[in-house]
Amino acid sequence: MKKIWLYVALLFLLASHSLAFDLRLEGERISLHAAEEPLQNILQSMAQQGIRVRIDPHVNPRVSASFEKRTIEEAIAAMVKPYDYTLIWEKGPQHSSSFRLSEIQVFRPGEKEMMQDLRPRAFSLAKGPKEGTLFVKGEILLKVKPGTDLEKYLRMVGGVVIEKNEALGMYRVRVPADADIPAIVSMINALPGDVRAEPDYAYTVPPVYRTDLSMPTSELAKTFRGDGKIPVAVFDSGLTTGIGPDGFVIASLDAVMPGQPISDHIGHGTQMALIASGLVKPIGAETGDGGQIPVVAIRAMDDHGYTTDFTILKGIDFAIDKGAKVMSLSWGSEQRSDFLETILNYAASKGMIIVASAGNEPTGKPVYPAAYPSVIGVGAEYPNGKAWEQSNYGSFVAFYAPGFALLPVGYKGAPGLYSGTSISAAYIANFIAYYWSKHPESSVQQIKDAVKRAASPAR
Repeated sequence: MKKIWLYVALLFLLASHSLAFDLRLEGERISLHAAEEPLQNILQSMAQQGIRVRIDPHVNPRVSASFEKRTIEEAIAAMVKPYDYTLIWEKGPQHSSSFRLSEIQVFRPGEKEMMQDLRPRAFSLAKGPKEGTLFVKGEILLKVKPGTDLEKYLRMVGGVVIEKNEALGMYRVRVPADADIPAIVSMINALPGDVRAEPDYAYTVPPVYRTDLSMPTSELAKTFRGDGKIPVAVFDSGLTTGIGPDGFVIASLDAVMPGQPISDHIGHGTQMALIASGLVKPIGAETGDGGQIPVVAIRAMDDHGYTTDFTILKGIDFAIDKGAKVMSLSWGSEQRSDFLETILNYAASKGMIIVASAGNEPTGKPVYPAAYPSVIGVGAEYPNGKAWEQSNYGSFVAFYAPGFALLPVGYKGAPGLYSGTSISAAYIANFIAYYWSKHPESSVQQIKDAVKRAASPAR
């Protein structure tokens, strides 16, 4: 036992997360050391120091720089190149001749109207030094069997329980802010006992493609006929209020900031809700496939498009309670998580059919959650039925479905023609819920077989 405590003490002596970049703002000068860091991450740091940042969401080049005490004007010009920018200054305290930077604006030439406020992150994320996986800083997840002395493990890591799910025996635990999360997880998992640990892994929306073709979007229906049908739970970036007819969203939850009304500041969740509800049908979809289906909207992502394992867990019981029997997950990563698989197995055990997008990068590598056995992975195809070249592929992809849609809401931008496996997954979720509503006595396997007959086979 002494060896274990010595090991723990050594972990905390060595534990630290090196920042991906170092930025210091000193009066009218900036010092910055960064290597391939997204611009918006750097500007986020400036926003946290009281500077308003407005930026086109599509502008996020990677910045590599190393300089000390450069003027703000010179530093910003170097960071945002080749984009345009405006700096707004305000006068310092009364009787002072100094000025302070109050606002930074970054935009594409001639497109200043596309700027939005750079909102704070709900999740503070770190990147694993070996695999490059994303997870929440200063937190771990513990899965504990009944009868286990949880307090012993909390004392061992200096942890405090923030949230718990008793059905799964899963706990979200805060640990010291500078703790080495991968090392703590490895240490706990090496100990004998009935406690398993994982980082709270993070996932994001895949790259979404928008064409500049001028194609007018059709108006949404004025009325919704979804009463009595099986709802689809859409776990995504939320929902824009006032979009669509009354009744198409029967319940909503902000799982990122519980207690807050649902919102959507990037648009992806609203897009997926419109497709999952049948209010928008992908181009090339058969007229008789799918129909209007009510939606349970779960805001599982922050305003930068990131979600985590425990955030997904928080939304599942809510979705089941509201009658949802289909889950639509249009996001993922190559990071496999035993905890997320357990969470989705739990949803499946409650009778939920889970659909997820295969990813918009044709690597052939499994993307999770689509690749878990309890999930239906969906790839994308063109309106003519040909496989979309950007769609991921592999044995985990169950089948392909239309992946192009004219959407009245943009993703971090303007409405228009979008493409991606996100669209395909939401469409299949709609198809399943509609078929299940028409054939309520069908088993889960019978429903999956029906979808397989209607959709394009895996390639």
